[in-house]
Amino acid sequence: METNQAISVLEETRTFHHGIGLRGELTLESVIRYRAAIAIEWIKEDLRRGVQPENVKTFSELHDVVDANIYLLDEDHPIPKAGNFYDWEELDVQGVCDQFIRVMNIINDWLETRYYVRNHPTY
Repeated sequence: METNQAISVLEETRTFHHGIGLRGELTLESVIRYRAAIAIEWIKEDLRRGVQPENVKTFSELHDVVDANIYLLDEDHPIPKAGNFYDWEELDVQGVCDQFIRVMNIINDWLETRYYVRNHPTY
C-alpha cells in the first residue's frame, strides 16, 4: 500500500502564489508586515495540505514538522530586502534576529488566536 505524503509549501515557494504584495515604501515595518503575511499564508497552506497539525498554536510547534524558520524568508524574492532581513546593511546580527522575532511574534499571535477561536466556538 502506497502512502501519500503531503509536501510542504516550503518546497514549492517558487510556484505557490500567495497573492500578497509589498505595500507602500520598502521599510523595516512594511517588510515585517509583509513577511508575516506571507508566512501566515504558507502556514495556512501547510495546514490545508495536512503537513502541519490543525491544533498547532505556537511558532515553535511548527518546527516539529518542518524547519519553520523558512516560513520567515524568501531568498528568491526579486527585491532582496523584501525577501529577508539579511540584505539590510544597516542591521547587525542582533538587528536581523530582532526583526525575525517581530515576525514570529505576529505569527504566534495569529496561531494562538486561531487555536483559541477553533477551540472556543462560543467566543
